[in-house]
Amino acid sequence: AEEKANTRLLLGMSLDGYARYLLSINQLSVAQKMYERALQISSDVQGQIHPQTVILLNDLATVLDAQGHYDEAYSHVRRAADLAKEMQHPEEHMVLNNLAAILMHKEDFLQAKQVYKEALKQAQQKGDAATVQHIQEELAELAKRRKGSK
Repeated sequence: AEEKANTRLLLGMSLDGYARYLLSINQLSVAQKMYERALQISSDVQGQIHPQTVILLNDLATVLDAQGHYDEAYSHVRRAADLAKEMQHPEEHMVLNNLAAILMHKEDFLQAKQVYKEALKQAQQKGDAATVQHIQEELAELAKRRKGSK
């Protein structure tokens, strides 16, 4: 039984890697299917409340967002953010960053700003300079979009 579980997890990791590659070459609908399969395997074998499940929920939200499926993306990233907070996931700030981006795409600018600020605070506490810079750029983009929507 353990060997079968390990084999399934290896398949899930392979699907995740393949989905990342597909995302990088803009094969979004196929990437979505790979992420969905990887997420299903992770959930089945490791459970809903597991660090890898959080990452896969976040990654699935990213590919849905890239396709313009903002509501579906939001539901997955919201779940990822809630789980990340609950388990004190080391990459919670990255999930929050993605949540804020999706909120911005949904034109919920006020909520996006609040979430970006929380992500920025966490990234600064972790000393994640690259993410701090990225979030600052996203906050600038958010400010532009807010002005444009008024």
